[in-house]
Amino acid sequence: MLKLLLPILFPSWRFFSSIGPSPRVDVAFVSEKNAEPQVWLPFRPLPEVVGFAAGVRRLFHNPAWNEQLYINTCAEHLFEEPSDFYAQEIGVRLVRSVFNKEISVDNTVRYLMFRIRAITVEAGQVRNEVVFISQPFLLQAAGGR
Repeated sequence: MLKLLLPILFPSWRFFSSIGPSPRVDVAFVSEKNAEPQVWLPFRPLPEVVGFAAGVRRLFHNPAWNEQLYINTCAEHLFEEPSDFYAQEIGVRLVRSVFNKEISVDNTVRYLMFRIRAITVEAGQVRNEVVFISQPFLLQAAGGR
């Protein structure tokens, strides 16, 4: 029985052929469609500390993390090749997070934009490079503000 459980509990690191850039998603809000964002905020930054009880609970129920994994997968696809589909998938979820009150915004804001940063480590140096900036997403289109 233990022989069957060990590969599940401790998967082989050889599963990963290579480690690529790590995506980070930032959001910004603008009042005009053609305006340049002044402030970028990280979307769902990782907590510094997760308590034991919260960690156990997250093992079994963590829909926000599942959605974050999907957003990161879409962002990784955008690293390889810009695509309207993946940009729309990310944008729709970010706009939804505004309407779910996960992100609070000013009433004067009409558009949401996001950017994707690639975090890579090369020769011991951490590089933080912006690889994609989205078009503005109208906030009112997702559900009557």
